[in-house]
Amino acid sequence: MPLIEVSNLSKRYSGVAALRDVTFSAESGEIHAIIGANGAGKSTLMNLLSGVTQPSGGTISLDGKAVRFSSPQAAQAAGIATVYQEFSLVPQLSVARNIFLGREPRSRFGLLDRARLAADTRDLLERYSIALDPAQEVGSLSVAEQQMVEIARALTYASRVLILDEPTAVLSLTEQENLFSIMRRLRDSGLLILFVSHRLEEVRRISDRMTVFRDGRNMDTRPTPGMTIADVVQLMIGRTQSVPPAPHLVPPDAERYTIDYATGQGVQRIDIRRGEILGIAGLVGAGRTTFARALAGNPVPGASVVAQVNGAALALGTPQEAIRSGIVYLTEDRKRDGIFAGLDLVANTTASALSDLAWRGIRNRRTERVRSRAMLERLQLVAASLDLPIGKLSGGNQQKVVLARALLTRPQLLICDEPTRGVDVGAKAEIYDLLCGIAAEGAAILVISSETEELLALSHRILTMHNRRFVAEMPVDQANENDILLAASGGTPAKEFS
Repeated sequence: MPLIEVSNLSKRYSGVAALRDVTFSAESGEIHAIIGANGAGKSTLMNLLSGVTQPSGGTISLDGKAVRFSSPQAAQAAGIATVYQEFSLVPQLSVARNIFLGREPRSRFGLLDRARLAADTRDLLERYSIALDPAQEVGSLSVAEQQMVEIARALTYASRVLILDEPTAVLSLTEQENLFSIMRRLRDSGLLILFVSHRLEEVRRISDRMTVFRDGRNMDTRPTPGMTIADVVQLMIGRTQSVPPAPHLVPPDAERYTIDYATGQGVQRIDIRRGEILGIAGLVGAGRTTFARALAGNPVPGASVVAQVNGAALALGTPQEAIRSGIVYLTEDRKRDGIFAGLDLVANTTASALSDLAWRGIRNRRTERVRSRAMLERLQLVAASLDLPIGKLSGGNQQKVVLARALLTRPQLLICDEPTRGVDVGAKAEIYDLLCGIAAEGAAILVISSETEELLALSHRILTMHNRRFVAEMPVDQANENDILLAASGGTPAKEFS
């Protein structure tokens, strides 16, 4: 008997069908991948299974018995735990407090038992080889470390089903392998893992079966062995995957940005020409985001940037000054730094360009709406209305809105930090085309990505960082995945950075 079985499951929001008569099943002791394009219905299904929302029709059965979870707490009580793509941590609390939040051990006087809390947390982290300090404040952790806190917390609930929504999007290769090892051990112990991912290669590596969704319907469930990437893409988007365009030629006399990056380890100079896409590789914690934020007017202590265009210095004291200088940063963390979740799509799209869209200092809402609509149509946004709160969109469509906001400022140097994180293959190809088009029009683009394939597909040159320093530089026609990973890991690359 399947552990989870859904039959004719449907969900409608304001008359719009997010799920349509979905029927599928998953068994104990398997890793079952749930895949599909943004807006295909994956997140809606996960929300129904985890008690966040209730179905409009159809049934969910657990061990052959129909269930209807009124809340996430009800699902957790039934042994179903979910790790969402967007975090729900309390930054001011420690790792231990976040893992056992609301369930902290108490003394016989009702006070927090700190010693037992620390011991229980250490036992959990050691059991699953998660390298975190129980006492460290979560707000001081990297995005990847925060992801591992979310996973650790879910493991304290999951007794039957663990739902993982894009869990590897912010993890280094080593952390990914550790997570996969944890998943295999949990599967072998009889747990069902529902694994949502856009990274099709890792789906093929780790899952036993996959269910593919498109337009709110499940297209098919198949054993993963024997499925090719082309097979999966065909089911997901109804067509074969497009090939990223080859990087265009950059005029040799194009204007050049010269950037001096200063850290406690000295000053390094890099350059990028208008029309060029410069990729930045490196493992989690290498310092890529620190560099990007400093260049965009938001430095951290011990890191600073001086930038020039053809010898003229740029003002980068604040993000506002950087934007006026033509430098715009696209954040890697949409939820925390990128979106205003309760505001509509127009407000989110125009937030950085209000002064340009105003008339004599007065907001012109009609102009804002016209310009945002045109930009979102250019990015092929999927949304029922411009009045919809951005928090209601899928992760990929939220990313398109954040990108639209950056483009409305008419950037001359666009910094894209993990631009396709949580984005499906169809939307990813659209973003590739868009970035190549922006560069061809004369903008310089910095792309930070943890996906080496992405950097090789998009970039003219690739710089690699290790321990907050640039350590290697490679033209894309001389670059390969092995050399990039070697340099990122601290090894001696084929061509060191000068």
